Amino acid sequence: MLGNQLLIELKRAFTVKNLLLWIAIIIILPTIRFNMIREGYQFFDPIEVFQEMVSTIISLLFPALAIIIYLPSFLQEQRNNFILYTRTRIPLNTYLLSKVIINTCLTGLVTFLLIFLTFVFAVYVEPHLGIIDYSPIDESAVIPRFTFSQFLSYGDLTYGVIYSLWVSINAVVYSSIAFMLLLIIDNPFVALSVPFLYYHIFNFVTGVLVAPWFSPLSTIFPFNIVEQPLWTVLVPFSFLLIVIIGLYVFAIRNRKEWMI
Repeated sequence: MLGNQLLIELKRAFTVKNLLLWIAIIIILPTIRFNMIREGYQFFDPIEVFQEMVSTIISLLFPALAIIIYLPSFLQEQRNNFILYTRTRIPLNTYLLSKVIINTCLTGLVTFLLIFLTFVFAVYVEPHLGIIDYSPIDESAVIPRFTFSQFLSYGDLTYGVIYSLWVSINAVVYSSIAFMLLLIIDNPFVALSVPFLYYHIFNFVTGVLVAPWFSPLSTIFPFNIVEQPLWTVLVPFSFLLIVIIGLYVFAIRNRKEWMI
């Protein structure tokens, strides 16, 4: 039954509107950023172009991007009382589990493609196009290293894959938190806003505490601070996992109050 429901959910998700949204996220956002940095910036290496392309726009909008990939479809079903009518045809647990799986897969895939295809373009395609004018590397050149640069010693592709997976995993975590909040909070605007607000408020808090290496933004897009040990990125991530567990326990104990 779960397998059939997953196929149904996939068909529902792959609408023209959603496909255009995903294409915009994967292609248009990095393109806008690339056009902003193609002139007036000094680059020594294609990796720097990639790191700059995923900074600013994508990093600032990250929680919102993770949420809009799939959750608006679920919210629409909530508002139309669609879930109430499906309970006569399929167990609620199976229905919600299929939603969780599809949300996880689509959010993870779209976010992975956003980062990885940007990496492929910056590192493997753009150097052949010659759009960026790279500065020569000499003794006075200082090439900054950021967290996750440790993986560059295993090759550019390894770095690109690992970093893309890291960003996609974080996107799944943020969208999962929003999904559970939609179940337990009667105001969907608040439910969808909480992950975004947490992301930016704690960036400010860690700045005030002079510990930017623990900020949500800098542990996912660590291109605004110097290279840090890899364990630092796991601190806010672990906190989010604790939040997910807490929300899950709370939701299970209050099933009768779910917004369905």
